[in-house]
Amino acid sequence: MTEARFETKEIQGTLKILNFNEITQQGCYVLLDTGQLVRVPTQAIGPETKPTITIHPQGITRAALLTENDAELVSTLRDIAITNNIQPKF
Repeated sequence: MTEARFETKEIQGTLKILNFNEITQQGCYVLLDTGQLVRVPTQAIGPETKPTITIHPQGITRAALLTENDAELVSTLRDIAITNNIQPKF
């Protein structure tokens, strides 16, 4: 089975977009298909620098890195998402 890959790209020139299962750094991410918030602390990055939680949807789940601070306030994260034309559902 061939795995589809998305290249890292920018939304509005400010947010890094990547496949959720390819996250290698801590931070707060928003899932682009659902608008849900995912916090990835340092402890969640495994020994192979992949998240210890994986998502197995039928398609690729893309995520946007809102901030590298995994403890950022939700109100700030919503503002960042809205500023970048992402509808948050958190």
